[in-house]
Amino acid sequence: MARHLVAKIGDLEVGAMRRISVDGEDICLAHAEDGAFYAISDLCTHEEYSLSEGELWGLEVECPAHGSRFNLRTGQVTGPPAVIPARVYEVEVEGDDVYVEI
Repeated sequence: MARHLVAKIGDLEVGAMRRISVDGEDICLAHAEDGAFYAISDLCTHEEYSLSEGELWGLEVECPAHGSRFNLRTGQVTGPPAVIPARVYEVEVEGDDVYVEI
């Protein structure tokens, strides 16, 4: 595994998401309402739409296309039509830096 600096804390407001690319992988970086940062695969497992273009509901991200929902902590599907979990990545915050492990 490799750790990558992907953002500064101030780059992403609470309740916001954005797509980042790390080692050729598109990842949805979310700054959730609990104040923590989470990283989940940016592609919905149902139809491969960008999750970072969807909405954040607590600790869930909703796909903008068909409404599939995924838990940010586990990647588990919390709302259909998706049935396959999304990959999640470990996030570490050190000072003002946000790192993702790939």
